[in-house]
Amino acid sequence: MNIYILQHVPFEKPGILEALEAKVIKLYEPNYRLPNVADIDLLIILGGPMSVNDDIEWLSQEKNLIKSMIEYNKPILGICLGAQSIASVLGSTIFQNKEGKEVGFGEIQKATNQYDFLPEKLDVLHWHGETFNLPEGATRLYRSEYCENQAFIYNDNVIGLQFHMETTEKTLKDIVEADSAYIEDNVLGNTEQSIINYDIPSQNRDILMKMIEYIM
Repeated sequence: MNIYILQHVPFEKPGILEALEAKVIKLYEPNYRLPNVADIDLLIILGGPMSVNDDIEWLSQEKNLIKSMIEYNKPILGICLGAQSIASVLGSTIFQNKEGKEVGFGEIQKATNQYDFLPEKLDVLHWHGETFNLPEGATRLYRSEYCENQAFIYNDNVIGLQFHMETTEKTLKDIVEADSAYIEDNVLGNTEQSIINYDIPSQNRDILMKMIEYIM
């Protein structure tokens, strides 16, 4: 099986997704090459500090690949920036969340009666200030107090997650170290120390893998 992961910055890594033994394409390196749609069985798109609205060449290429994947009815999982890229391709507007930025760990609530394998609540890592309108034809999976569209599924094989379930203790430290300034004034009240010391729920790994299994 050919699984590809698009990585946007050095400090937002696949984490537990390394278990998939995917081919990781590092878009921040000068000689990256995006694969052909025909060669992809599953596409996973990680997060990053940039905005989907930024004028970046690889972002445009990434969106074109997402569009082709959807046209060929192939599975995609988008995380944070990846979810926003998918939403953008599906016609949603990406904008600053008026409630403020969610950074650190916080609870999300299930927003649908479908998909029995998804729990009613999850405690997940957030690291975003932008959000989006729910794409037309998509089903909202999760919401939170500060963000209505935390997760969605489209066509039963495309999932977008605003939050990070792929995080490990090591990758969490990498994110905090690289982007600690972003933690300030977050609506969840998290601090750098509280994030670093947080006990990442083991459930998150299991649910993320179930999501991947479902869209495959």
